[in-house]
Amino acid sequence: MGSAAGSGEVGQVILAVTRLRTTAQATRGRLVPAGARELLPLLRATVLSSPRRDRDHLLHRPAWRREHQHRAAEARRRWNNITAAATT
Repeated sequence: MGSAAGSGEVGQVILAVTRLRTTAQATRGRLVPAGARELLPLLRATVLSSPRRDRDHLLHRPAWRREHQHRAAEARRRWNNITAAATT
């Protein structure tokens, strides 16, 4: 037996098949092709795992974002100081 497909691969297959079927029905004049906003709930219900809801996981993203913004601001400040020194 072959290797099992990952959930990402299965999701891509489901997305492709659903898109193909809805597009085929649309060309016969029966339906408008399904969009991403329509297909995503189908993927979430069938293939994608539910997101983590624990406190540590919920707080990780905002903390990472604030730290990244701080590092980016420092880098911009250093760059502005370098370019200011080079032009004066």
